[in-house]
Amino acid sequence: MIKISIQLLTSLAIANMIVMSGMSSRLAAQDFVEYSSHGQTYGDHNVPTQWAGGPSAVTLMLETDPTIVRADGMGQAQYTAQRPLSFVDDGSPQNFDNLDLINRYGSRLPLLLQYSANGTSTLIYGFTTSVNQPLDLFITDVDSGDDVTVRAFDSAGNPIDMSTWTLAGEGDLSLIKNTGAAMSAIVAPVPTTVFSANGIRLTPINNGNFNRSYSILRSPENADLGRIEVEFTGLATNTSAHIYVALATAVPGLPGDVNLDGTVSLIFDLPRFISILSAGGYQTEADIDLNGVVDFLDIGQFIDILSGRAS
Repeated sequence: MIKISIQLLTSLAIANMIVMSGMSSRLAAQDFVEYSSHGQTYGDHNVPTQWAGGPSAVTLMLETDPTIVRADGMGQAQYTAQRPLSFVDDGSPQNFDNLDLINRYGSRLPLLLQYSANGTSTLIYGFTTSVNQPLDLFITDVDSGDDVTVRAFDSAGNPIDMSTWTLAGEGDLSLIKNTGAAMSAIVAPVPTTVFSANGIRLTPINNGNFNRSYSILRSPENADLGRIEVEFTGLATNTSAHIYVALATAVPGLPGDVNLDGTVSLIFDLPRFISILSAGGYQTEADIDLNGVVDFLDIGQFIDILSGRAS
């Protein structure tokens, strides 16, 4: 069914030379929480933060397992540390070079390392005033036995139904891969993400070590957010179990702008839309009907946007 729909979409688009009417500009970049000058810090502690342009002051804390202490050589440690990524176009597989993500979020991704070897730690974003605008929470590098659960609470401390959150995007931070002997087109597989009322759980799909995958979890509007918790359990036998997190204000994407250049067009967005649809992937801009998946139900509305018929 989807294959037929893709063929129909392609035929209609080419036959009618669909062009977007009423081009829209890309909205301002997101405002990230910054973890300025934060070195490696063990045990329970507060993380120095700044949120220029953010909707509230924020206090960031790490709560650790008291039975896990820093034990050099044994991998028993729980800590945080600033680990930002900046775009550098030098062909290195370790760089932040996913241009689609850079177009959306900017050339600097302020990540915070959450290290939790042999135990469970919880990273807590606490807001001074309730937050009612959508936020984007990045969770990256979920692999090799990692287990992550995200929960949120309102300003009165009541649990928020996490099934109301959405997956705003997922993929690989780096388009350049190095499998050892030669460059490769292998893409780091994203973790399995399961939404439920009690939390959003991310688990790796296999035991590989894919250190460039990312998932972006988006809170709904008017959520009355008081705090967000990232509970991370590292595999006991993995002495370097870690993830990276970041938090930003969310700027809604332009429906149909799958290549994130600020406009919707036949030449640039149609191939990307078809690619996501064929692969069963997800991107907010391709989920035209906003039902949480990119499927054949989005095709008609995508054609309407391209032809200028969408309201």
